Amino acid sequence: MRNKITYYSLILASALLLSACTPKNKAPVVVPTPTPKLIEIPVSERPIINLTPREDGHMLFLKISEIPKSVASIEYELIYSAKDESVEIEKGLGDTIKDVSGSIERKLLLGTESCTNGCKYKYDEGVGGGTISLKFFNSNGQMSTYESSFNLKSTAQLKKDQVFKLTTDSFEVPLPAKLTGSNYFTLIKQFRGGYSVFSSGTSPLAGDYPKP
Repeated sequence: MRNKITYYSLILASALLLSACTPKNKAPVVVPTPTPKLIEIPVSERPIINLTPREDGHMLFLKISEIPKSVASIEYELIYSAKDESVEIEKGLGDTIKDVSGSIERKLLLGTESCTNGCKYKYDEGVGGGTISLKFFNSNGQMSTYESSFNLKSTAQLKKDQVFKLTTDSFEVPLPAKLTGSNYFTLIKQFRGGYSVFSSGTSPLAGDYPKP
């Protein structure tokens, strides 16, 4: 009987010893993503940014042209304010463009789209402006950034307010004595400096500012 007890004791002791010697699972080492080095693109080589509204004001057409060959990818983000009844809410959209050529275009819908059974749209109301941000990455992991607030107004709103400006830059566009038509307009600061007004239709208000 004693031999059996001794035998089982040895087995238990061996099991405990092996358990103590078994290496424990280590937590995976998280390697932080390196932050891209921020660089400046020379002013003369910076892309030209267009942010043109659709005729109903519910979509913006982003066009980035004269993109340097060194740019390998672009991230864009549009943040804007809208209204849900009397409540102001912040909305946003964005994406990464990996197939970059000299010029790219994207449609920025100010609302939501559902194409499960035919496409249906729900447009955001009361959109008056926000911020457009771009990040330009080269193949060496370096990054250049552009950011501008934008203002979106219709002809009717401009007639009522009698002002079209970027409050963040304290810049105001001089309005013509008479505004006609029923266009939508956007105002942004250009990457190369100065400001630009884009129109959904033909208008003398569209163009670069300050005027020469």
